[in-house]
Amino acid sequence: MRSLPHAGACTSALLVVFLFIFLWQAEGCRDNGTGPSSQSPQTVSQLVFAAGDSLIFDAWGLDPYNSAVPASHTNTLWKVYAVGDAFAGAGNVTSIAEYPEPVTSPAKSDTLHFQFLPSGDIYQYGFIAGVVARREGVHLVPSWDRIAALSLPTNGTWAVGTADPGGTDSLRGTVLGDQGYFIASLNGVRTVFHGYGVSLSSLDIDYTIVVSDVPPAVLFIQELSTPIANGFLRSLATLTKH
Repeated sequence: MRSLPHAGACTSALLVVFLFIFLWQAEGCRDNGTGPSSQSPQTVSQLVFAAGDSLIFDAWGLDPYNSAVPASHTNTLWKVYAVGDAFAGAGNVTSIAEYPEPVTSPAKSDTLHFQFLPSGDIYQYGFIAGVVARREGVHLVPSWDRIAALSLPTNGTWAVGTADPGGTDSLRGTVLGDQGYFIASLNGVRTVFHGYGVSLSSLDIDYTIVVSDVPPAVLFIQELSTPIANGFLRSLATLTKH
């Protein structure tokens, strides 16, 4: 069972993260197969959040060798402020404000827009555009990007989009499947979360997302370092639901 770190527990948290990365790589989870395996589809249902829900992540920068840098530790707050809205041509959108934690005044935030579908699939508006702008300073037209296809079986793959202006660098997703159990605080109580993961890969992007549907949460986000830019990782410490 993996225990997600709490703020301030940097040393033990890094051990958990390193163990996660080691096991994940050792199991060959980065296999970019071209089609689904013979396994059954994922049993992941729709992630459902309510306005006022919040997630606090422990966050670290990664060095060029993809080791977490202890001195870079910060916290990041996701605050759900709207659900069921229409945005950029899509309906049933969940909007989240992202802040550094603790929140300063006046607070500076980014806004994230998601569609969480009943199938377990997740779309994020401007995901590729945001990653490319942050890493390369190149501005792409944002679109709804399918960042998790948990309706597919383990090792199933799908096209996410292109990660360059010329449309030649294809970003593809792979379902990693069951990622075991995690522990984080839910409304002040240490709670077990069952994680399901996906990887998103192109020539210059190597991204992992792990989620839980019961209770619904984003558990782990990692963007590996490449020659273009260093990466980061985030692991859920606290989930507060209303």
